[in-house]
Amino acid sequence: MRPVTKANVGDVVTLADGTRHSVTATYAPYQDAKPALVANLGRFCSYCEEAYHYDRDMHVEHIQAKGLAKYAHLETVWTNFLLGCATCNGTDNKGDKDVVLAEYHLPHLNNTYKSLVYMAGGVVIVNPSLTGDSQVHAQALLELVGLNKTPATSCPGDKRCLKRGEDWKMADRYLKKYQAGKVDEDTILDLVTNRGGWSIWFTVFKGCDAVRARLINGVPGTCAACFDAGNHYEPIDRNPGKNDPV
Repeated sequence: MRPVTKANVGDVVTLADGTRHSVTATYAPYQDAKPALVANLGRFCSYCEEAYHYDRDMHVEHIQAKGLAKYAHLETVWTNFLLGCATCNGTDNKGDKDVVLAEYHLPHLNNTYKSLVYMAGGVVIVNPSLTGDSQVHAQALLELVGLNKTPATSCPGDKRCLKRGEDWKMADRYLKKYQAGKVDEDTILDLVTNRGGWSIWFTVFKGCDAVRARLINGVPGTCAACFDAGNHYEPIDRNPGKNDPV
């Protein structure tokens, strides 16, 4: 899962219409935060990474559910927002689950690319190298939005696993084209921007430093500090020195 850097209150972002906007602490109604979130994070679901080209298809996602009384006061608070799709945020997946921040890996707080491993066929698993709290919190993230679901275990409208499988096949084809000199880094970035699936492309292009750098620096909000530029942009801990360093 692509790790992201959320804009802080007071940071200035450039909206789709070219106007500059200073991020505020609250947005009432909360839907008013969507343009700033898109400018900050790009037109992607923060969880499944699907790309969306129309604002109506993206939701202001409440990390801690506004439907739970204990988090009702966070309904309009910027720090409680990400972008989500209807599937990841639906009742079959995240819905109104009680998200205790310290018990989950989350894309704006952890290096969630290190949390999970993306594989051919659309499979997503917890990184087997993780141990202790890191392993537990990564598993909690995987289950929170149902990225561990397969076509056999998903509801009829959940096509995320199938889409990941398609993205993997396309990324593999374009890797061969890239290695043959038939496409460049900008082409790969354009494909990811229009299709989503950042983590799949980043995984498939392991060892292709120029492509990985372009995916980090060319997709809005990607947390560059989560990757080691001196080691082929492999993921590194985001929270070193803590009980869960990921």
